[in-house]
Amino acid sequence: MDPDDTPRQRAPSGVAPRTVLIVLLPLIVAYAALFTWAMQRTSYDVWGALWLAPVLIIISAPILLRFAKGEPHAWAGQFLVLALVLKLLFALPRYYMVASVYERGDALRYSEVGKTLRPYFLSLDFSVAQLGDRGTGTGTRFVEIVTGIVYAITGPSVIGGFMFFSWLSFWGLYFFYRAFRVGIPDGDSKRYALLLFLLPSMLFWPSSIGKEAWMTLVLGMTTYGCVLLLAQRRGASVYIVLGMAGVLAVRPHMALLVVAGLTLGYVLRRGSSQRAVRLSKFRTLVGLALIGGITLLAIRQVSAFFGIDEFNLDTATDTIEQSGDRTADGGSEFEGGGSSLRDLPMNVLTVLFRPFAFEVNNIQALLAALEGTMLLLLFVLSLPRLRTIPRRLRSQPYITYCITYTILFCYLFSSFQNFGILARQRVLVFPVFLALLALPLPTTGPRRSTGQQNGRRRQRVTDYAVAATRQ
Repeated sequence: MDPDDTPRQRAPSGVAPRTVLIVLLPLIVAYAALFTWAMQRTSYDVWGALWLAPVLIIISAPILLRFAKGEPHAWAGQFLVLALVLKLLFALPRYYMVASVYERGDALRYSEVGKTLRPYFLSLDFSVAQLGDRGTGTGTRFVEIVTGIVYAITGPSVIGGFMFFSWLSFWGLYFFYRAFRVGIPDGDSKRYALLLFLLPSMLFWPSSIGKEAWMTLVLGMTTYGCVLLLAQRRGASVYIVLGMAGVLAVRPHMALLVVAGLTLGYVLRRGSSQRAVRLSKFRTLVGLALIGGITLLAIRQVSAFFGIDEFNLDTATDTIEQSGDRTADGGSEFEGGGSSLRDLPMNVLTVLFRPFAFEVNNIQALLAALEGTMLLLLFVLSLPRLRTIPRRLRSQPYITYCITYTILFCYLFSSFQNFGILARQRVLVFPVFLALLALPLPTTGPRRSTGQQNGRRRQRVTDYAVAATRQ
């Protein structure tokens, strides 16, 4: 049993089952009436989504509620279920934006190809599921195949497809939350949950058929596996292998960010392991072999993805600059920063917080500016939390992972000189960046400091005992 899974005394929820039934019953009846009406008056695009949404909730709710039993907050289960419902609902405005406002987009192309692949998958003919360059890249083809498999299960409903991919991205956020609970067990989990699940960008952008939803899922899974590896817990290799396979299939260069964060975190974890947990040589070798294998595979896939013979700093810089030139159009372009180390602070500011209010030229940019300003203010208010990072790096290597991933992400994506593209892409860094804003507040006063030290000693003893029982 994990230390954070021990039973805790919880306050009663105060909501009787009879009250819940009285509230839910009219809603269920109304939804059934809406579904019946939609079957008679609308296409499968609409009523197919209406039956899919409740099924996804029914499948997910027991898992979320079971996980919440080990959480310190009594509201955790209800919050996670409500967050899932809200995430599915945000697939509707995301669909409206793609289908009605812009009337084009990658999501609609994925949907059309998925409908074409669906009959083959239904007849168990997977000969068409071949990854290759087709002029659009391996990552694009993989998402098309996933869409075809989804349609084979759910039926060819575009709105339903948006909801299914939104559901996948929710599980990615769920894995990020679990990673936070393991990697920073004394962190402000309530603050992190509110930011992670309710931030407008996280609700909106990864809620469509596309790479962002898939990458949110596999990056969350990979990050959770990395935290388990850093904490020397079982199951790490399963999550890392499955998650990293999904990352390499769509955006191999993102795997290098994960590898860099995991490697630095693992090095620091090894430096403090003698004081915390006596690890066997076998586990150490397995961990190093896993990291080394992932690194070599990621470099190979990145080289093939970008069509370069040799991957090094020069070729990486050239590729980043070429990406910046291709994105510097479309009405939301801006002047990007350089690729040198002295430009890194501005690159971090650009990726995480821009556009600023004076750079707004449309409604979408205005919404992004409001969110960016809120996050910048939250970052400033979180400086007391961030000052505790130096003394936590060795005992909580997940923080090293988050910092490394965030900095490299900002360096990589600062070349995207388009606010529209940047707002959509940075949802892949927000989950780890927000973890840094949810670090516990530093304690003040000698009495509280002593109590904190005693608590740490007890935690180390507990960690040692748990690790000993698992060896």
